[in-house]
Amino acid sequence: MSTRYPIALILLHWLIFPLMLSAFILGEVMEDLPRGDIRISEMGWHILAGLAMAALLLPRIAIRLRGVPPLPAATPVLELWLARLAHLGLYAVMLVLPITGLASILAGKRTVSVLGLFDLPSLTSLPWLHEAAEAIHEGAAKVFLLLLALHVAAAFWHALIRRDGVFRRILP
Repeated sequence: MSTRYPIALILLHWLIFPLMLSAFILGEVMEDLPRGDIRISEMGWHILAGLAMAALLLPRIAIRLRGVPPLPAATPVLELWLARLAHLGLYAVMLVLPITGLASILAGKRTVSVLGLFDLPSLTSLPWLHEAAEAIHEGAAKVFLLLLALHVAAAFWHALIRRDGVFRRILP
């Protein structure tokens, strides 16, 4: 049986997961909507989910840097490396997505209202930066989906096939 993650990390994991998934789904839906009020509302929810995730990510990284429980001693070296690589990829994507999303807005042509709660201003109209940030943001979202699928598959593999306690250590 593996040691559990710190409770704060467990809580942040399960708060960030629905925010990331919501932001992804809202982003995908938003792309197919015509310009107008519904798309602006979807964008507001997408941005709000992304900003909330980013705010929770900083303490999550700080806690994770203090160390996490090791995988079981019998874990093959290749699996250890794959787990590290997958987690590093997930954290990289969680950092890249809000940074590129904000950069896209700040380099855009107009101020974006976030559900009437606050505005994200256009600091400078740099079409090349707006387009580059948007392209990286969209690519990172696709990478997120791939890494999420691998992460969930690995969790179920540990829970249902290996039954080594690795999955239980992140459960609330």
